[in-house]
Amino acid sequence: MKRAGAVCPKCGSTKSPHKEKIMGQDTQDLICADCKHVGWWADFQPENKQEKGSES
Repeated sequence: MKRAGAVCPKCGSTKSPHKEKIMGQDTQDLICADCKHVGWWADFQPENKQEKGSES
């Protein structure tokens, strides 16, 4: 999982997101450092954001 260069899909923040943990276990979700948006790690990748826009 790469977090470098991650971009929040909700607010556009480029700060490194935090890993979500529930009862000490990683959930593979990330939490935006600014708006606290929780999403799948692939949602925070800028190349995936561009691909989603070109599908419609």
